[in-house]
Amino acid sequence: MATTTPTQIYKAGPGDVPRIAATLGRAFFDDPVFRWTSPDPERRGALLPAFFALFAETLQRYDEIHVAGLGAGAALWVPPGGAPVPDDLADEFGRRVLAISGADAERMFEISQLIEAHHPSGSYYLLQFIGVEPAGQGRGIGSHLLAHMLERCDREGVRAYLDATSEDNKRLYERHGFRASGEYAPAGGPPLWPMWREPRL
Repeated sequence: MATTTPTQIYKAGPGDVPRIAATLGRAFFDDPVFRWTSPDPERRGALLPAFFALFAETLQRYDEIHVAGLGAGAALWVPPGGAPVPDDLADEFGRRVLAISGADAERMFEISQLIEAHHPSGSYYLLQFIGVEPAGQGRGIGSHLLAHMLERCDREGVRAYLDATSEDNKRLYERHGFRASGEYAPAGGPPLWPMWREPRL
């Protein structure tokens, strides 16, 4: 009987959403941006899985959510021409974020609007989120998830874009060919780095 290894990649379906949400919730628990957005650890621990479940459900329409075989990591991509929150879902998405965020809603919307304001126009693959279970970090799973999609970017001759939310993540992305084009930050909050990767033709 065939087995699935932690570095095998497959496209996620609706049934994968709970595991993706749990994995990303743990992966981003100590992320500087989410610590600023939701400073109370207990509240953040409850908020993040619901937040990532909402994004995973929303991005299902693009069929570009990639999962490392045993659920150890996940990458949520938006294809060229797509939007992280499509217009027809924007109102409902906003209401759900408000309900999920509770006391942290003001900062959640502040950072979301800031990121959206810095997203460039044009055609590119957007890496919305990528994360690996803390117990699986440092084992190459995140790099494997990145390389899986970046090889496709190279084949198609399409750029990739992301917003790095920590120095550690920024270094990982740089190893895969991304380059920062500056930085920005919410008032009193941590920096984010918009990063581009040109296709390797």
